[in-house]
Amino acid sequence: MTANQPTDPRPASPADGPIRDQLRSLTRRQQRFERYLGRQMHVDPAGLAVMDRLVSAGPATPSELARELSTSTAAMTLVIDRLTDGGHVSRQPHPSDRRKVLVTPAEHWKEAAFEHVGPLVEGIGEITRSMTVQEQATVATFLERAVAVYDRATKA
Repeated sequence: MTANQPTDPRPASPADGPIRDQLRSLTRRQQRFERYLGRQMHVDPAGLAVMDRLVSAGPATPSELARELSTSTAAMTLVIDRLTDGGHVSRQPHPSDRRKVLVTPAEHWKEAAFEHVGPLVEGIGEITRSMTVQEQATVATFLERAVAVYDRATKA
């Protein structure tokens, strides 16, 4: 081994290199897909975030949505109004507190969105199934750590 060869097989700067480049590319593709989905579903980015939350976790009050999506209740009311006007959600009486309402996704929404999201979900599933258990564990660990970095950066 010469004096110029590193003994550590890791790249000199992990901030530069193929993982960073692929993460950047993945982020761009995710953003592009979200814009595409918003156009297909006729929902703006804020509305898409609300719909994602409602479809994945179920009905919520406007206050809960505002808190979970880090926005004001006034701004959330405007988003919900647009979604209601577009037929994407409805406001239902809260089952235990008559002062509150629950925002509920329209019945057709999840199915309609899945027409566009389904190929993405299936493609990622195929990739995952093609990986060994060890590869899956390595990727999962990396992604968990990356999420933690984002959480620390946003103090979530």
